[in-house]
Amino acid sequence: MSSTRKGTNASGMRRYNERLILAAVRRMDGASKAELTRQTALSPQAVVRIVDELEGRGLLVQAGKRTGGMGQPATIYRINGEVGYTIGVEVGRSHITLVLLNFHGEPKASRTCPVSFPDIDTVLREINRFTEECLEAWPALTVDNLLGVGIAMPWFLGEWRDELGLSEDQAGEWYHAKVEERIRAGIAWPVSFENDGNAATLAQLLCGAGHGLQHFLCIHLGTFVGGGIVLDGRVFQGRHGNAGALASMPVLAAGKGDYLIHHASLYAMPKEAGPARDMWLANCADALTFAIIGANSLLDLEGVIIDGALGEVEIGLLLEGVRQRLSDRLPPDFFVPSLIQGGLGDSAPALGAGLLPLHASFSPDLAALAKSPASGES
Repeated sequence: MSSTRKGTNASGMRRYNERLILAAVRRMDGASKAELTRQTALSPQAVVRIVDELEGRGLLVQAGKRTGGMGQPATIYRINGEVGYTIGVEVGRSHITLVLLNFHGEPKASRTCPVSFPDIDTVLREINRFTEECLEAWPALTVDNLLGVGIAMPWFLGEWRDELGLSEDQAGEWYHAKVEERIRAGIAWPVSFENDGNAATLAQLLCGAGHGLQHFLCIHLGTFVGGGIVLDGRVFQGRHGNAGALASMPVLAAGKGDYLIHHASLYAMPKEAGPARDMWLANCADALTFAIIGANSLLDLEGVIIDGALGEVEIGLLLEGVRQRLSDRLPPDFFVPSLIQGGLGDSAPALGAGLLPLHASFSPDLAALAKSPASGES
């Protein structure tokens, strides 16, 4: 079955089809009307009408001509990055990272604030300070075109206390049922929340190494290992929004059953280069290989992206270690996914968080639009 996302010529949901066009232009980083017709399976007349309307509203802009083949050069349309902005926030266990994105998803400003462990008051203070500074520094950013704030954080931020040496008091406020309510009350703009692994995966999908892939596993190496799953070109969240929670994935290490968190998380990595760190990388490659074989056996993936707070050289070494171990341990009925080095680094969760308000407002999600008035589109 084709994984190409189709438009709704028959049912005619204008808003859905507009979002479909915007999502296609964003992922293709610019497209002609003919390319959008092929990508979305909408009729040429519908694509022409929708693109012209989106251009008239300032959401799309003409970005030059593309020559080749017969006929006139094709006009290329891109997302108008200056039509709006978002702020993305990653609340990590050792830092708070903030980024300002334009409507095209391009970062314009960023900051990382180290913390021993975050508390809600500190998170709100840093978000509001960063927002005020961006409003002052960027004339194109106004209170009217700031579309919202996306926050990426572990769903179980206060768990795994023993691994980080946290007290009950430090972790306690993140157990409270009204965490989201308290954060929303302290921010003047709409707020979207997402698991940090899913946010990193969204960033890889829309502006990272997952561009063009329909089915992949994202592994993000942070204080704790995390990640997410993309199926049919969408981040698959699962029943509780916790799909791809790699930290709790069972692995076999040194002949014993354990969880991936203890073998692929940077809290356990030796700080200095040397034999101990090399051994950690080898053990990490072992554990990741075990997890990748299990995930791919279930999902039949195109690729596995590995990224995170490790440097490019060490991520490359880790990928090569996984590649070698896969070749040594390959089951006979196994299709090997491509192993891909991500290029977003430790900024991926914050970038994905910044994409959340755009994704929520402009992604083609039939379930979310089911209650919207529909009109014919042919």
